[in-house]
Amino acid sequence: MYARRTTHVTEFSDVTAVILAGGLGTRLRSVIADRPKVLAEVRGRPFLAYLLDQLAAAGSRSVVLCTGYCGEQIFRAFGESYGPLRLFYSEERTPLGTAGALRAALGQFASDPVLALNGDSYCSLDLKKYWGWYCTRLAQVTLALVRVPNCERYGRVTVDGNGRVTKFAEKKQGLGAGWINAGIYFLSHELLRSIPEGRSISLEHDIFPPRIEQGIHGYLNQGRFLDIGIPDAFARAESFFDSLSNPEDRPFIVLDRDGTIIEEREYLSRPDQVMLIPGVGAALRKLKEMGFGLVVTTNQSGVGRGFFDEEQLTRIHQRLNELLAAEGVHLDGFYVCIHKPDEGCDCRKPRLGLLQKAAEELGFRPENSIVIGDKDCDIDMGRKAGAVTFLVRTGYGAQFESTASADFVVDDLVAASGSIQRLMSVEGTNSHGH
Repeated sequence: MYARRTTHVTEFSDVTAVILAGGLGTRLRSVIADRPKVLAEVRGRPFLAYLLDQLAAAGSRSVVLCTGYCGEQIFRAFGESYGPLRLFYSEERTPLGTAGALRAALGQFASDPVLALNGDSYCSLDLKKYWGWYCTRLAQVTLALVRVPNCERYGRVTVDGNGRVTKFAEKKQGLGAGWINAGIYFLSHELLRSIPEGRSISLEHDIFPPRIEQGIHGYLNQGRFLDIGIPDAFARAESFFDSLSNPEDRPFIVLDRDGTIIEEREYLSRPDQVMLIPGVGAALRKLKEMGFGLVVTTNQSGVGRGFFDEEQLTRIHQRLNELLAAEGVHLDGFYVCIHKPDEGCDCRKPRLGLLQKAAEELGFRPENSIVIGDKDCDIDMGRKAGAVTFLVRTGYGAQFESTASADFVVDDLVAASGSIQRLMSVEGTNSHGH
């Protein structure tokens, strides 16, 4: 509508947010044929209202709505303000795609960078925390990534241990669990100016993949994700927003015991044999400070084989708790399989019994967890659950490095905690300045 003076910003409240609300919604026509997707009603409110609520709660003040199909309906529904938010509009006369719509609206963005959100999806991430993470990198392109049990509908995004995107995998069957693009970006004006004007161009297909070598950063977060682009997904929208008040959003680290936390000893059977791997206390303390719960899942067939009994196992775990308490660390629980491998139980890793029991009793979602271990059974369990997986080279880890399909392979728990901090949280206390 008009050009606005652009400034480089240091506070999230000064960042212009832009919502891509111009999609045709072709796949949803059987459900909502008379309005744009962003006006589809969920619990009696337009879907767009949930995105605006999220921005307002984070402290945003200015939002540009990129409209297209039936865009006048959006203006009539929301006008020029929404709570503390001032609303501005950029209307595309012909479909421009996600990148083309942003390029057309560039003159209305009063900040550099801008925060862009897809108008047909919602991710329950902490936007201010995401901003702080972005400020430690200042990349031209930063994507919020979210973990889902099945990437088939979205394609998979792969990142390295420093959060740099290394690959975009196309949508196809059989992709399984992984990280996907959550449709929430910090984008620089330099990037936006490079988009050709007046053409239909996609961020996801035309802009991002060719820029991998120049550097794209992915922010891994454990939020819940919803894309209302198809009728089946839209039908789940009401229960999705109901679930956001569920306390199960706290993420957990699911740890193997021997070779991951303590030194590996074959059929460890006495408390005096328990020795922490160097650096484990500080690593677990860091993860606790980041807000993670900590739970141990461990196969202990030595009990089933008669090498030691459950009372001895209890004393071993008491000793481990004592050593960790001296490091300022409290574990939320131990979950143990005592069966022999040939007993066919549901709890022996890589089966999901231990993880599912821990999740039920401690109140977290398995797919919202991070599994860390030194064996392929740990990694296989995590992958079956849709969790993020780390293989550590301590214990038996080095033997499984070439065969276990872990998301990340690191030297030890210290390296794992550092990688998790780089990938999922803000480093340092003064991270909001450019």
